[in-house]
Amino acid sequence: MIAAATDTSAVTNEWAMAEVMKHPHILQKVQQELDSVVGPNRMVLESDLPHLNYLRCVVRETFRMHPAGPFLIPHESLRATTINGYHIPAKTRVFINTHGLGRNTKVWDNVGEFRPERHWPSNGGRVEISHGVDFKILPFSAGKRKCPGAPLGLNLVLMALATLFHCFQWTPPEGLSPQDIDTTEVYGMTMPKAHPLFAVAVPRLSKHLYD
Repeated sequence: MIAAATDTSAVTNEWAMAEVMKHPHILQKVQQELDSVVGPNRMVLESDLPHLNYLRCVVRETFRMHPAGPFLIPHESLRATTINGYHIPAKTRVFINTHGLGRNTKVWDNVGEFRPERHWPSNGGRVEISHGVDFKILPFSAGKRKCPGAPLGLNLVLMALATLFHCFQWTPPEGLSPQDIDTTEVYGMTMPKAHPLFAVAVPRLSKHLYD
């Protein structure tokens, strides 16, 4: 439980930070939303999270491109079945390739482009991330056996990113440009960056909020 809760959240946060810093116009839009919803005179509260729709798009796009676990926890078929023409015998161990799901060209256009806007709801409602309603992205699996820690994990990721983006302006270290940020992946039980993210943080709020 500790490994699943901490490592996956840390990996997701680092990927989101890396992609947002690599695309400064996305960072600007995230901070504009935070300034509108939260403002410069207080810290982010958990009650703000449902209103940060663009940030939720950023997290959903991070789950699409860089799922913390490239494969979901395996399941086992209780009986023989056929899905989309594929016969699956009973007692078959089934792995869901969530990394491949997010790069499926039949579902997504320009799969290698980090573009949070693709998740903006056409009806203007709240961006849903963890429920697996459309089965296009399954960061926490779906159905009766989906991750029981999904609401907590999602809130931790959103709260951490909202606070970091709200409180600080982020740039690469001196001598590097945003395009120099490496996004090479390492495949394993989780899928972290091949090289840790280094960044320079500059406070952007009133000084008393940091005391």
